[in-house]
Amino acid sequence: MFTLFKINQVATFQGIAFLSCDPKRAFGSDRQEMTKGPNPLPKFEVQVVAMTRDQFGRPQNEVLRVGIASATDPAKGLMPYTPVDLVNFEIGVMEKTKKNPETGEEKVIGVQVWYRAEAVRALAAAPAGKAA
Repeated sequence: MFTLFKINQVATFQGIAFLSCDPKRAFGSDRQEMTKGPNPLPKFEVQVVAMTRDQFGRPQNEVLRVGIASATDPAKGLMPYTPVDLVNFEIGVMEKTKKNPETGEEKVIGVQVWYRAEAVRALAAAPAGKAA
């Protein structure tokens, strides 16, 4: 089971800049992953650098890997370090559990976190006041 949260990019980050985009590969394979369903789309991994500020106002930067499903390269035409808007940006959180072999009881041992969006576009191309 997992939980998805919408991310308000403007309220959460000081800025997000595009770094790279590559096809997401299936685990242990050179084959590109596809979405499930009647109309599968290729999956891509977009890497961005996102800046927040800590409780003392100092900048904190982190590289985020954002999954995007798209028929074509979702970052076509974007140059590295271009400020971007991630359309319908979400974070997913799923508990990692381990089963006790003696009792069968499952224990939460951590969480797995991932990011996804519908699209990535240059911030200059985003409608005014509509960054997600």
